[in-house]
Amino acid sequence: MFYAVLSFFISFALCFLLTKLRVDSLIDRRNGIQKFHTWEARRAGGIAIFISLSITCFFSEYTKEGLLILISALPVFLGGLMEDITKRISPKIRLAFAFLSGIIASIILEANLQRVDIFFVDFLLENYLLFSILFTAFALAGVSNAINIIDGFNGLAAGVVIIVFLSYSYVSYTVGDEFLLFLNLVLLGSIIGFFLWNFPRGLVFLGDSGAYILGFLAGLVGVLLVNRHTEISAWFPFTLLFYPIWETLFSALRRKIVHGSEPTEPDIRHLHSLIYRRLIKPSLRKKYSPEMENSLTSPYLWLMQLLCTVPAVLFWDNTLLLILTCISFVFLYIWLYGSIVKFKAPFLLRILMRVWIK
Repeated sequence: MFYAVLSFFISFALCFLLTKLRVDSLIDRRNGIQKFHTWEARRAGGIAIFISLSITCFFSEYTKEGLLILISALPVFLGGLMEDITKRISPKIRLAFAFLSGIIASIILEANLQRVDIFFVDFLLENYLLFSILFTAFALAGVSNAINIIDGFNGLAAGVVIIVFLSYSYVSYTVGDEFLLFLNLVLLGSIIGFFLWNFPRGLVFLGDSGAYILGFLAGLVGVLLVNRHTEISAWFPFTLLFYPIWETLFSALRRKIVHGSEPTEPDIRHLHSLIYRRLIKPSLRKKYSPEMENSLTSPYLWLMQLLCTVPAVLFWDNTLLLILTCISFVFLYIWLYGSIVKFKAPFLLRILMRVWIK
């Protein structure tokens, strides 16, 4: 717990310093199709989180393990950081950096997936090391990108990963894994230290560096849990991260099939964008400041995350129930998305919106 508190204070202090720093390349302005803020913020939360994790791990009893994890995460962090600074790094290049981080993690941490609880895939993972490494790298790159996809409003991505690492902490404690419990608590401390500057006022953003590294680490911790503890279903981390994963898959399919555009092309048709533009903004009528208006969207998506989290935490060792949870979420998501597109938001969502806005 001491190290979680330490990582919190380091992250919090660094974010404070970033708010005072006038570095033009790290300022996130209003340009871009996916921008929903009207103020200037520091696009450097990932720097605070990475430094906080590095310092805390270095001075802990898990120095070696922690630093190996940070070394594996370095490429994906640097890929995101270059985009934060230059605004010129394409999504494909950032994914390549994330893929490289996945390969490094598989080699130096032996974090290559050995099972996904699907028979024919498990056979390949167990018998072909190269397939296992490439499969793991692809999965980790996908999760990295998924967290970046949902990073659109104050507190949205950070709130989701806080829920994820809280869930990992619980299961790590339940199975008696002291190192992973330490790692998850330190991650929680660093993220919460950032979160207080990000939500609700949006003074500091995660940036691509923050979103990519948190997505990568969320995937990596899931792989380590499954590899180290056979009683944990491989579908536990998948279900826990299913909201951002499905958001990414659905967006890619929607762009390609419905709109005929590139799957990686940015747009403003994500679920969180629709909730903001079609439910939140029309109801506010300039009642709040732009910062507060932006932040009102995130709690609705935290609820979406909880729809995956609660079953994942309750049934972390039951593959069948976790698979059914993912299937149910797909149908719920498609129904909700279609309803909002047709301006027919579900009654419960409208009630929640009125309560939250008041």
